[in-house]
Amino acid sequence: MNYRAVSILSLLMCLLLLVLASPGLGVEADAGSAGVDQLNGEVNDLITAETPPASIMPSKPDSTRSCLPRYGEQQFILRVTDSAPYEYEPGLTAADFNGDGLEDVVITKMTFQSTETYKLDILLNDGKGSLKLATSSLFGGTVPAVQNPRQVVTADFNGDDIADIFVADHGYDVSPHPGYQNQLVLSAPNGRLEDATSNLPQQNDFSHSACAADIDDDDDIDLYNGNIWGLNMIDPQILLNDGKGKFTIGKNRLPPLTSLNQNGYTTCAFGDVNKDGSPDLILGDAGDDIGNEHSTPISEVLLNNGSGIFTHLPDAMPQKLVSSADIAHDIQPLNLNSDGYIDLLIVYEGWTGPLWQGSYIQALVNNKDGTFRDETATRLEALDRRVWIPSLELRDLDHDGDLDLLAFPWDDQDPDPLLFLNDGAGHFRQRPLKFGLTYLNYTFLDLDGDDGHDMVMATFAPPEDVYVIRDLGCPAFLPFICRK
Repeated sequence: MNYRAVSILSLLMCLLLLVLASPGLGVEADAGSAGVDQLNGEVNDLITAETPPASIMPSKPDSTRSCLPRYGEQQFILRVTDSAPYEYEPGLTAADFNGDGLEDVVITKMTFQSTETYKLDILLNDGKGSLKLATSSLFGGTVPAVQNPRQVVTADFNGDDIADIFVADHGYDVSPHPGYQNQLVLSAPNGRLEDATSNLPQQNDFSHSACAADIDDDDDIDLYNGNIWGLNMIDPQILLNDGKGKFTIGKNRLPPLTSLNQNGYTTCAFGDVNKDGSPDLILGDAGDDIGNEHSTPISEVLLNNGSGIFTHLPDAMPQKLVSSADIAHDIQPLNLNSDGYIDLLIVYEGWTGPLWQGSYIQALVNNKDGTFRDETATRLEALDRRVWIPSLELRDLDHDGDLDLLAFPWDDQDPDPLLFLNDGAGHFRQRPLKFGLTYLNYTFLDLDGDDGHDMVMATFAPPEDVYVIRDLGCPAFLPFICRK
């Protein structure tokens, strides 16, 4: 028997079956005009994407079921509202807000350069593959309203194992930047939610970022409140949790380096960079140029002493890739090289003088002491176009046991996420993931309990409609060789 001929024939049959059985293949089903050549190219990506040499393959629960998502057609779910005083931008964040094990969605809204405020909306996963608007039934009293929500943090702040919501809100984004009150939602008995904003410091700060961790080893989740320059010049803060979701400002927790008369930081992340058991704080630089001897135009690492007091680790971060004016927008900690130490992926907005250079992603590897070296050139393919990217997400999109990278562009013409597949050894290659989206506002979650990566979107309003594009999963009937 000619086994080589049989293998080639089997592979060709797999290709044919994939083309016939996969209407999406990472492309919205009604986009058939893309052409057979383009579709064939994406089939090849589907088959060959995650097949590095066996010597560097990570441990996988079931490598034979590894595949890129296949997406179906866009489906309407519900209408949140018919009208509003202005057109606004909805933002979506996924977490389980009622403790039923299903991912729900919180919608935050804003109108650019406006003082208009909007109440939060909660969409509950019904366990049947859809969402229902449940804001009025979940909140027994007032529903928090936001003005310019910059970042949403979900974590269990009151110790009941259900996700709560903190919104870092910098308010009216026009000089003199008066700031706005941050918002807090806590879970309550019987699956309800309550406006707990009174549990926060009452202040109109210009909060540009936030991140959460148990910084003082007291078994509750604290916050870093990443303020930047505003009318009230409120410095970045540590907000200490009393265990029940009430926060107070932690005095003398941050080094002088973080005061706004010295530096500014536009994003943050917690991670134990020196493996001492305590979460350290990584701060992404704002591209500031204050012009004094204390200003450091690079991102920084602050080490935690175990009690939630942070000190500056000098020379921890390498230079940015374009200029000192580059602005950090998101930080994702992960272990790139399997050495047990936290590494970093950081997205920057590049600038040379007054000229915008688009965004880039920097891959930084830990030197096993909390300092980092730049390995971008060998670990990460450059972006395939000039675009502004405000956020990143790590997600095992192809179900092979390692974390892939999604970059979310803010691009009216092409808002589809950019996908970088992990080869299992911390090297990322860009691969097509096209939906033909026309909406900038979306999030990934498992909507129907199949461990898929469904995409939920909301339109600009009015009206505000919610849609889903479902992850159809790996074709169950194909031979295993098609799915390796």
